[in-house]
Amino acid sequence: MLSRPLLLLDRLGRIIVVFVGGPDDPGWAAVAADAAKTLDDTREAGIQTNAFADGDELHRRGRFYTLRSGVSHGGGQPCPKNGTAAPAEEPLLNGLLNNKNIRRICGFQSSAFRTWAPKLSKDYVTDLRSLFDHDPTLRLNFTNSILPSVTFNLGPHALGWCAITNAGNFDATRSALLYLRELKLVVEFPAGATSFIPSAVVHHGNTPLAPHETRYSITQYAAGGLFRYVQYKFRTAKKVVASGGVGSKAALDRAPGERHAAGLSLFSTPSADHVQCFS
Repeated sequence: MLSRPLLLLDRLGRIIVVFVGGPDDPGWAAVAADAAKTLDDTREAGIQTNAFADGDELHRRGRFYTLRSGVSHGGGQPCPKNGTAAPAEEPLLNGLLNNKNIRRICGFQSSAFRTWAPKLSKDYVTDLRSLFDHDPTLRLNFTNSILPSVTFNLGPHALGWCAITNAGNFDATRSALLYLRELKLVVEFPAGATSFIPSAVVHHGNTPLAPHETRYSITQYAAGGLFRYVQYKFRTAKKVVASGGVGSKAALDRAPGERHAAGLSLFSTPSADHVQCFS
């Protein structure tokens, strides 16, 4: 486990990637181990009951089963909706969402997000609170996490600001190292550790495992479409254009340079922003 957080900064001192390790709790290794066993048991139960469709384990991220839950928006949806699992997968997913140690990991991810990205976290809270107030049928996965979506990689050979927590049985000095392609970095990522990565701009993944090793992961995130929907005053882009024309949408989008600068301003520095929020 990391003895202290590792921060990757850009040239202006903004925190871009964080490896926070785990909380200062001697029992955290047991929490991660139980989560790994729960994810493994869930995969085996899904296979034995034919809950997964043929080919579900084959995708661009590797060869492993996943289960997803949360609020999403995109793909032609008229508004954000709660994700729905296939009937056979629903009891598997509910078992994961109600597992006390998985809930604890997801709560830690949310807390660490607020600690190391206070401005970005506040922006998430403001927009998502507006969205959930606008549509009370939407629901969070966990009462202790602001992040509205979660993906469970069920392993046993899963690949990797989404929040990712590793679990499993592997030698972290040799296997499952996290690589960040654009940053040209490879970092040890042990079981029980958590990292935050701007996955939209930094390609990332994990190095292979030894044949006898296993790895699982829990990832929380918020789809960009949710924030656009709030920005468009709870409308799709198509409805914005239909009601006010292309100019109306352009005004809400703002100029590309302005939008880019506004996004970067939400990343914190380890000095002024962090002290201001937590002193």
